[in-house]
Amino acid sequence: MNKPIRILGIDPAIRKMGYGIVESNGDSVQLISCGVIDGNGNDQARRLRQLYDGLFEIVQKFAPEQVAMESVIFVQNRKTAIDMGAARGVALLLFSLKDLPVFEYSPRTVKIAATGRGSARKEQVSFMVRAVLSLNSSPPADAADALAVALTHVHNLWNVRKGYDFIS
Repeated sequence: MNKPIRILGIDPAIRKMGYGIVESNGDSVQLISCGVIDGNGNDQARRLRQLYDGLFEIVQKFAPEQVAMESVIFVQNRKTAIDMGAARGVALLLFSLKDLPVFEYSPRTVKIAATGRGSARKEQVSFMVRAVLSLNSSPPADAADALAVALTHVHNLWNVRKGYDFIS
């Protein structure tokens, strides 16, 4: 992987969707941008529109080549599951319209890639993201999670180049 590749990592949620963009040439990885897209208000349709608009702007501005998204986790709350599905649907629609390939990783896979432990806490994941990207301070929690997803994908791409299996 000598030609740099730009990856957009997504931590999907309807109220605070984390995003992180990294670029890797196969030898190193650097932070391009990260943050949180807020879905404000009580109206689900309005929040989804805010997420779509925010993601659209990010894709236009930073031109990622691939997307890495955290996959659905088991949730006990029905409303949370519906909201999560709606937020993911909006993101997947936009990425499809932009012809961006999407790779999904389970939360456990991301934690293992970031820390070596599938039961790692958010703080541990954030610490490792900060260390790998040589950041002076930790990004917001949702952005750190999105960066961890992007870094998981970069790591996966490196491994595939070395002849190992792709892990999802």
